[in-house]
Amino acid sequence: MTKSEKITNRRLLGEIPAAFLSFIFFKAFRLLLRTLAHINASLNKKTVFRWLVYSDELLRKPLILPAILVTGPRWNPHAIAAGLGPFEVKESLAIEVKSCITSAQSWSIGIYTFPQAASIQHIPSHDLNVKEEWTQLKLNPGKYTLGLRYYHWSEPINLPAIKIDENKVTETQSVTIDDVNNYLANLTKRDHIFYRCLNYYIFTLLICQKWLPKEWVRKEYLPVGDTNNEFFYGVVYKNYSFCVEIKIILLNNYNIYLTVYNRSSLPVIWCEIQEEKYIIPIVKQDGFYLVRIRPKLDFISDPFQSDWMSVKLVPAVKG
Repeated sequence: MTKSEKITNRRLLGEIPAAFLSFIFFKAFRLLLRTLAHINASLNKKTVFRWLVYSDELLRKPLILPAILVTGPRWNPHAIAAGLGPFEVKESLAIEVKSCITSAQSWSIGIYTFPQAASIQHIPSHDLNVKEEWTQLKLNPGKYTLGLRYYHWSEPINLPAIKIDENKVTETQSVTIDDVNNYLANLTKRDHIFYRCLNYYIFTLLICQKWLPKEWVRKEYLPVGDTNNEFFYGVVYKNYSFCVEIKIILLNNYNIYLTVYNRSSLPVIWCEIQEEKYIIPIVKQDGFYLVRIRPKLDFISDPFQSDWMSVKLVPAVKG
């Protein structure tokens, strides 16, 4: 038995009871927020069709941060993020993808049911069918929300216009770089024992993932994950070093984004990996990591293979 396996077994003895309570708390609080959102949408029939961009201003609004941490809890600091909705669709939804193409080298738009936040479809920038100014989708009658992500963006940054059942409900919306991603450096200052309790169970879940159904673990860790991405994820330990080794074929054909989270699921380290070996010499706190692997726009090579990447955790050498 390796040292890493021994520390895992010792941790499980104390982790599992607290993790179980955290799991129940997370599910109950998420149900409460979804119920409140559904009631609010039912009472407020007048829908304001405007993109809400992740920013310091947005996070100052009541319940926004808790809502994010139970809906899309694996925060994405690599992209400009925005959401729109809820809105009601009878037959079709059309998105002005031309704005996306001119604003970012890589992007995706997720369509989700409301209030369940179940992923219906993700429109990726590398989809060869996205060539027209508008992309139209046929949807079942119901309420939906949209989630937009821009990677490698450039100004001007424009969020797309939307048509619902052939009616344009919002025009193209411009944002400036000063309006977005200005919150990331100070995001952990918002940390609270409440958020730690919400996502506490994820650390234990990932330790135990080899004994659990793979798809269930993935849905718990990535409830709204982009279906066009590949993902690597697991735990990180305090005072351990973290090493990612990547084959050159993966670097040539994919963009690779690493995020390390604390136990509240707030990002503490993030970067785009552009070399075959990337090392974090010492991790300062327990948590978990997520590697997002996105096909490049000119992707024409072989499909992704899991052995193109490996992750190692070893005790850090103290000076």
